[in-house]
Amino acid sequence: MSPVLKIYRGGKLIHTAEAVPGETLYERIIASDIYLEAPCGGRGKCGKCLVQLSPDGPKVRACQTQVSGDMDVYLPEEMHMKIAGDDAKSKTVTYTGPLGIAVDIGTTTVVAHLTDIPNCTRLATASGVNAQRTYGADVISRIQYCAENGHEVLTRVIRAQLAGLISKACKSVGANPKDIHYISIAGNTIMQHLAAGYSPVAMGVAPFTPVELFGNERPAGKDLPVADDAVLYFAPCVYSYVGGDITAGMLASDLENIKGNCVYIDIGTNGELVLKADDRYYCCATAAGPAFEGAEIAKGMAAIQGAISHVKWSAEKGLELTVIGDAAPEGLCGSGLMDALAVMVSTSAVDETGRLVDAGELEHHPISRYLGKREGKNVFWLSKEHDVYMIPGDVRKLQLAKAAIAAGIQTLLHTAGKTNKDISGFLLAGGFGSFLDQHSAATIGLFPKDFLPFARTMGNTAGEGAALALCTQAARDTLKNMMDNFEVVELSTSKIFNEQFIDQMMFEG
Repeated sequence: MSPVLKIYRGGKLIHTAEAVPGETLYERIIASDIYLEAPCGGRGKCGKCLVQLSPDGPKVRACQTQVSGDMDVYLPEEMHMKIAGDDAKSKTVTYTGPLGIAVDIGTTTVVAHLTDIPNCTRLATASGVNAQRTYGADVISRIQYCAENGHEVLTRVIRAQLAGLISKACKSVGANPKDIHYISIAGNTIMQHLAAGYSPVAMGVAPFTPVELFGNERPAGKDLPVADDAVLYFAPCVYSYVGGDITAGMLASDLENIKGNCVYIDIGTNGELVLKADDRYYCCATAAGPAFEGAEIAKGMAAIQGAISHVKWSAEKGLELTVIGDAAPEGLCGSGLMDALAVMVSTSAVDETGRLVDAGELEHHPISRYLGKREGKNVFWLSKEHDVYMIPGDVRKLQLAKAAIAAGIQTLLHTAGKTNKDISGFLLAGGFGSFLDQHSAATIGLFPKDFLPFARTMGNTAGEGAALALCTQAARDTLKNMMDNFEVVELSTSKIFNEQFIDQMMFEG
């Protein structure tokens, strides 16, 4: 007989599955369509897929633990991420009719806005952690999964999640899903491919060719709980790594009507950048990686309860931590990591090269009490009591990520014949941009300090742009016409980017 896995979450049995001897717990859990945090996609690199084999037993990595007979597996509590704008609480509304759903499919989160189309009025918002995250935190790991296993699983997962969010949003306001006649989706090119049922594998190797660039309509499909004649619209993508989330975000930000030269940036696992200069849009994507979202960081985590979201420093008070949910700190999410790194840079706990210094080098500085050793490595303690810290490898990953973004900005400026001083607008978009401290970001060199006076946080512009495209043909026409004014700057072959990347690795403090 095949071994049987009993899977528990929150102390309750949620699933019983027959397993194949020799497969890993991770493989059986995801094959059962159960969410498990695994930023590296089960490759044994991140150490985040922790489960227990008894309620009080030690934590083990699911991707490194093989099935060995009948087993009980206890999963951590399901992630409930801090997402701006989620308001799917029960209330009853009236609407004039037909309804639409505007969706921002991010690599990390998915946000769906139920909208009364005639009035372009938002009725409810439902959101969640992107269910594909269990197959990898970033688009590269998901492309790798598709290359090895086919894309069908990730397509099924994201469309099932869309169906669930649609039902959740409608239920919260007493709306009938069958009144939904239009769905508008904005996401990066890989996310849109998977939602449309296309393989993204060709975008993982040169010449990085997408199946299509969207900006069109198609039947919504029978797997979504909407009207039988419902139409699905995808925002246009510019190329493989600048997608519909950017074009929709530019629409929502009214970038075309902003006077002067303006930089638009969406920081995620891919840093997507646009420079508007002289009525042209210069764009690129940088491989920032998942570090800013807490993945592949020793004590990194998503923006959920227990995550340190902000860090402040003063010589008098020391470190002051803000923890999501007012809970005991368990780790750091992206905004907390950026703040912590800014503190380390500004106090010289991290030197200009990115080296985490020994406590003895700063023995007369009050920051020295947060410097120490753990398992023979230098660490910066955020909370020694709760074993929350950063190690040199964490600093290096954040350093690489910030250098990629900063070098991308400088490469766009060079291409357009501009300098920092020529910029009069700086827009920070996306969920991460909504929560980061701009001064911390400038301190670590994510963007030039010259940009601070006119930096603006724009929020979930991809979702807002998807909603505009949902409501009017004029908005969809604007998106279509915008495509003629893009110039793609390919960083992988850019000498300027390579030079800038080396320069931007340094910290100024």
